[in-house]
This record gives sequence, structure tokens and C-alpha cells, in this order.
Amino acid sequence: MIAWSVGMEANKTYNVILCGAGFISNIHASTLNQLKNTNLVAIVDPNQDAARKLAKQFNIPHTFTGIQEALNTIEFDTAHILAPPNHHYSLTHALLSHDKHVLVEKPLAETAAECDELAQLAKQKGVTLAVNQNFIFHPALLKAKALLADGKIGPVKSVKLDYEMPLRQLDAGQYGHWMFSKPVNILLEQAVHPISQLFSLFGLPRGDTQCRASQPTALTVQLPFIKRLDIMGELNIPYHFSFAMGQDFPVWQMKIIGEDGVLNVDFINNQLSCQTRSRFLPALDIAVSATRQASSVCYQGLKQLFQYSTSIAGLTSSKDPFSSSMKASMVHFYQALDQQVTPVHSGDFGHKIISFCHTLAQQGFPDLLDPLPAEAPTDALFDDEGKFDVLVIGGTGFIGRQVIKRLQAENYSIGVMARNINALPSLFHQPGITLLKGNVRDSKAVSRAISKATYVINLAHGGGSGSWQEIHDAMVGSAETVANACLQHKIERLVHVGSIASLYLGDTDTITSETPPDPQPELRADYSRAKALADELLLTKYPQLDFVLLRPGVVIGEGGLINHTGVGFFNNCQHFIGWNRGNNALPFVLVEDVANATVAALTAKNAKGKALNLVGDIRLNAKEYVSLLRNQLERPYQFISQPTEWLYAQELGKWAVKRIAGRKTPMPALRDLRSRAMTASFDNTTEKALLNWQPTADKQEFIQRAIAVHKPEATAQEEQAS
Repeated sequence: MIAWSVGMEANKTYNVILCGAGFISNIHASTLNQLKNTNLVAIVDPNQDAARKLAKQFNIPHTFTGIQEALNTIEFDTAHILAPPNHHYSLTHALLSHDKHVLVEKPLAETAAECDELAQLAKQKGVTLAVNQNFIFHPALLKAKALLADGKIGPVKSVKLDYEMPLRQLDAGQYGHWMFSKPVNILLEQAVHPISQLFSLFGLPRGDTQCRASQPTALTVQLPFIKRLDIMGELNIPYHFSFAMGQDFPVWQMKIIGEDGVLNVDFINNQLSCQTRSRFLPALDIAVSATRQASSVCYQGLKQLFQYSTSIAGLTSSKDPFSSSMKASMVHFYQALDQQVTPVHSGDFGHKIISFCHTLAQQGFPDLLDPLPAEAPTDALFDDEGKFDVLVIGGTGFIGRQVIKRLQAENYSIGVMARNINALPSLFHQPGITLLKGNVRDSKAVSRAISKATYVINLAHGGGSGSWQEIHDAMVGSAETVANACLQHKIERLVHVGSIASLYLGDTDTITSETPPDPQPELRADYSRAKALADELLLTKYPQLDFVLLRPGVVIGEGGLINHTGVGFFNNCQHFIGWNRGNNALPFVLVEDVANATVAALTAKNAKGKALNLVGDIRLNAKEYVSLLRNQLERPYQFISQPTEWLYAQELGKWAVKRIAGRKTPMPALRDLRSRAMTASFDNTTEKALLNWQPTADKQEFIQRAIAVHKPEATAQEEQAS
């Protein structure tokens, strides 16, 4: 159980509902199950599959599709709002109006006016409203607060906070996320974390704030984005706040300067160092101070390693900063309820943060705050005039965008079906393209879309996370759904784009178009296993269907990932940890060449029923690829060479620890690791002949389109000018 505080007992048990069953709901449910005075009674989410899955996992008795249904059906005291931010205001308002206590995931709401209205409503109703600004409970921040209170560095003179972080959705081009829909939203989604820490330590802003925006970019024609803000102003002390998103190396550090020392707080590594004077002469003081700081940092690092190890072994609960801060935030909320006091992360506190974010937007990028013109509606897409030549399912991704360009060049009319059709680049808003919103796992949506097409290209794999059964249902099930719909509507040809992951590549044999899927898929990782079964399904169960199965190799190029798992795996973006020693040629292929082959497969007469492997002619080994990345991009990338058997021994060790801890996890398979190393060679003679396909054969052109294309824009422009 999570202790309230020494000697403290809870006065009441609170019945709690979670409004939202997404990613963050798991840690909320897990923490609530550990608290001694909370009882989780319901999950509310329109996605009942997700709600029921969460309810089953945590033994929660009820699921509902909406708030009103929950209010009408059960008794509860408290709600956690875990829905997307654009729903925070309406959900919170409804719950406060029914006298419920509410803890809202950040941000409290989208505007300062909405936040103020919610805070006032909570006061009027006599209930508690709080916002889960969990990082004000970050362990390193709490330590810094204690040292400041103890006068460790004397009176504080100033503070500098750097928050320069990666952003996965930005790198992946997932611009349909709420944080990209308005320029200010990135502040409401991300900047609220460091801002809450500043306010928690040093109070609210006083006087004028100076804010300068830089590195503006356009995600799409209608989506401007500001990557960097530099802010200066006054709290109880002067501060400088640097905020930047889309960075490769994560930096989240606070430097607090006092009259008698400096506190350096590293939130990423959960470490704190204190630089103060010693009693010695300056020459010796330098050495003594350095030794103290080094010893402190070393101790903290070893302590975290020990805590991680005991957590993995199941001996202790997780002590990572995120989990610890989430738990502490919820504990504090229920402490405040129990003691009938205002929590430190109250609705008023959340209101001040949102108000400050909007102030920064007004000062930093006022020209971008006007409402953007709405995109043309794309809802009525299934009428009689909505026919097109080619339906591309999953056509908004890395390969899909190049396929769309190639289809346009061939003068095809195109339908693009994807789960999210919001905030797409201008490529998708051109004449001859129809956008259709739908999930490849939804048989009705798939059938309606396919009924309007002559040809179908299926680039969607349906999803790749969860249990094996969930992955199977998504990837194999979606392939079957598309194939059945193509048969039903008599499609002239289906081009199903899979992956060479479905093949066994761990021998030195030569792979050809006749090579079958891995005959032992049960010894492969879930993704590869599902790919093999999907290929087998098409090749054996649909003899009456006109289809071509394409298996691209290691696809690289513009818009793709540098850190491709075909080269290695990654604990961070700098180190490519090899599946083997990295000396064998890898089956690279440029994304444009894959697109050319995909479009050619639509009408290639002799390709019916064939399984074709799309592998290019320039086949670097892993070491050569990483070396070229390092030289071309001027980044310190490193390839870590190792025997596959040594990697397998490491995986066995991890598996053993998990099993000792009582976790049910499958034993790693050496066959899968050997296949990932891809020591097999490829013969693409048949592919070239059947598709009239000529992948890039010039090495310098390959390097330019595969690697140099990833140079930062400024660097590329400088080289072009010179």
C-alpha cells in the first residue's frame, strides 16, 4: 500500500471512475488499486473494447460509453479525466455540476476562460478540482525543494530551466494529434510540465514576460509549428526558460543559483548535484568540491540501478521518476480530499499555468493565433460520384506517401483510407484524391471503400501491439478482411504490401520469389510471426483472388527512420546495437523504388499470385550504413558489433530474471535473432522481370536519397550554395 503519511489514517473510502481508457489509464488504475481509501468502480470510454480490457485487467465492475450513463447508473465520488484535452472542459463541467470531485490530466482545459469557469464552479459546488501536474512531485524536484528550504545554497538569486526534448509524434509525422491542431497547443501539452515546476518552486509571474519564438516550420499548409521559445521574466526571482521540441538529445535541467552555491537538477536522469564552498584554500577547494559532486552523482546513479534491478526482479515497485510522480500526485489529491484542504495542484494552479501559456503564445507568435481556415469536408465520400481507380489503404505513412506520388504521376484517381485523415500534408488535398476515414479492422468501412475502387493497394498492417492474440487479430485478421472485400466486389487486382520479416533470413541461402514464409513462425517475434501467417493466408486460401504479394526489404529514404530496426536495435538514437557483427550485406531498398514497384504491380500481367521481394541493388552492410550516416550527417553514430549468440545470452538473462520475478513471458528464440541479422542473400531477377522494375543501382545516388536527404535543412542549403 502507498502510505499517506506517518501515523495518518483515511477518513473515507472514495468510489472512483476513470473517464478514458487510453495509455495513461493503466497507471491511474494501478495506483488507485494501491491506495487504501479508493475503490475503482467504472471505466467510461466510447471505445468499449478498450474499456472492457482495462476493466478486466483491474477487476473493475462497470464500463460505460459516456458520463451521463455513469451518473445515471452508479454512485461515485471522484472522477479522473483522462480523455483528450479538447474534451476536458465539457467532461469536467458535467461532473462538477453533479457535485463530483475531479482530477484532470493536464492541461486543465484549452483556454484560461474555461479553466477559470471550472475553478469557480468547483468552489460554488464545494468540491475539489485538481490538475495532474505530476512533475511538481518529481523526486529530484522534491529533493531540490528540501535543500532550498534548508538554506543549502543561501538566498536564491536566479533560475534557468532548459526543456529541450524529443517528440515522437513530430518525428513520425502524426500531425493529427491534438497538440498540433493549434500552435499554442504544444505549450498546453508539453510546456506545462516545466512551467508547473517553476511555479511550484518560485511562485507566479510578476511584471512583464519576454518571449522570443524561433525555428518556425509548417507541418502542413494549414499547420504552423514553433519548435523553440526563449522566455525571460520574474517570479519571486528572475528566471530564464528555454523550451524546444523535436530535439534528438533529451535535456530537462534546472540550474538554481544562490548566494552560497548552485543546485543543478537533472530531471531526465533523476539526479541532483550541489556546488558549494568548502573550508579549504581555493586550489584544494576545487578538488574537494569536484570529488563531492562526483561522489554524489555516482551514488545516485548506482542507487537508481539498484532500484531498477529490484523492480525488474519483482522485489519492489517501480521507482522511476514518472511512476513515482504520478503516484505522489494522486496520493496528494486524496490526502487533500481526506483532510478537506486545497491540493497544491488545484484548479486555480492549473488555471495560472494555462493562462501563462496563452500569454507566451501572444508574445512569441501572435501572427499564428488567428483561426486557421477549415479544410474541405471529407465526410460524404461514399456517394455514387466517389469512385476512383485505386484505393490505397494505410496510404498516409512513409511508403504510402511515395505510392500516392507515383500514382499521381501515372494519372490514376486515388482513394486514401486511413484511421486519421486530419492534418495531412498538401499532397493529400489535390484534385483526384479522395480521403476516407476508416480502420482496416472495420469490415464495413473496408467493404464500402473497396466497393468504389478498381484496384486496391493494402499498406496497412492493422496494428502491432498487445498480446499475441491481439496482434494476430489485427494483422492477420485485417489482411483477411481486405482480401474478402476484394473478392466480394470483384476487384481487378489487390496489391498486398507485407515485409521480408515474414521470411526466415538467418541462413546463408539465397532468397527468391519462390521462398515460402517462415515454416516455423511460432519461433519468431509476434510481428514477424503475424506477417508470416498473413502471407500464408493469402498464398493458400485465395486462389480465386487476383493479388500480388510484395515484401519490401529494409526501406529507407526521405521521410523514413534513420534508426531502422533492420540495422540493429536502439536504447537511444545514437547507438546502433547490431543483431550480429554487421559484416553481411543488408537488403536495403529506397522508398521511391518500393513505390514504383507497387504501382507497377497493379497491372503486371504475369505477376498474379506471386510473392515478390523488393530488395534494391545497393546492399550496404550495417557497419557501412552507420559509417555513412556518421560522415554524411556529422553525428556521432556508433555501430555496436556483437555475435548473435552473445545477444541471445543477454536476452536469456533478461528472461530468467523476469521468470524468477513471476512474470509470464515467452522464452526468447535464437531463430528470431538470427533472422533479424539477415545473413541470407536475395536474388531479385524475377521481380525485375515481372514488374519491369529497375531499383537504383548508382551508389552515390543511393547515398544521396537514402542518407544525405536526412541532413538538416540549413546544412543542406549551405552545401547547395557552396
